[in-house]
Amino acid sequence: MAILGVIGIHISATTLRYNPYPTTYNITFILNQICRFSVPAFIFISGMGITISYNRKENYFYFLWKRCKKVLPQYLVWCLIYIIAITKNYNIHQNIDYIIHGKVFYHLYFIPLIIELYLIFPIIYRFIENIWFVILSFGVTAVMIIYTYYFINVTPDMWFFDKKNLLYWIFYFCIGGYIGKHKDTILPKLKNYSFIIFGCLIISMLYVLDSLIFYKGIGKNLEYLVTFQRPSIIIYSTLFILFIFSFNWKNKLFMGIIKYISKASYSVYLCHALILYLYTQYYISNGYSLNSLHFELKAFLITFFGALIINELKKFL
Repeated sequence: MAILGVIGIHISATTLRYNPYPTTYNITFILNQICRFSVPAFIFISGMGITISYNRKENYFYFLWKRCKKVLPQYLVWCLIYIIAITKNYNIHQNIDYIIHGKVFYHLYFIPLIIELYLIFPIIYRFIENIWFVILSFGVTAVMIIYTYYFINVTPDMWFFDKKNLLYWIFYFCIGGYIGKHKDTILPKLKNYSFIIFGCLIISMLYVLDSLIFYKGIGKNLEYLVTFQRPSIIIYSTLFILFIFSFNWKNKLFMGIIKYISKASYSVYLCHALILYLYTQYYISNGYSLNSLHFELKAFLITFFGALIINELKKFL
């Protein structure tokens, strides 16, 4: 589900930039915010998955090699594709810097971020079963987000406060690892409290939307309104993830679809922005309007299924 949210965010953000009519704007805004669980969910799942599969007897460098070989080759290939197809920036030194820091295209920051978390995971693992360590990670993430959201105006040259800083995301990774470590006791308890979690989720979602209305009313810019780095998003994303794990998924067909999408999610993540960019350029070049729900629906279908097709074609290479 996280990958669907990522695509939803990028499509809705495209529409919002073109000043749609009020009804379209409001619907798009709500969809954009509902999907804000997506990147935290990816990081949560990464923390959970790596904790479950981790073998403490493994050599540190072998552990990194095993993880990075699943991630880096595709990342490097897609960086090259984005450079050739979109940015057309052939400055080698600059591109090397952009690849290292995830700046080749707007969504690629996520891969260096995950690799950074891989680098420090063996250290995190030593403390991951302790709930106080998770609380500490929450404090670190919360302080970073509160400070940058309320007290400073972040500019591009302020590298420490860039969204790629892992301190913004460390809580999601640690709570994922904590639940992975205690999955046999925590997951059944979550199922027992699913209705309570759902109620809290709805309240947090309403608060997210209400706070957006308030800040929009006092003239805050679009990036300030929709960013992941907001205190309310920490609570909303965590509750959304816990609710997903508390739900009793019984339908075999539905679970089969979810598992298929899950396995394809990394490839879909890497290529979806290219498909969306090309489709957006096609829309603009033909004089069509991007500020409509009609565009959003078609863009979602083409981007999502186009990315799945690319993932299948990749198997023949």
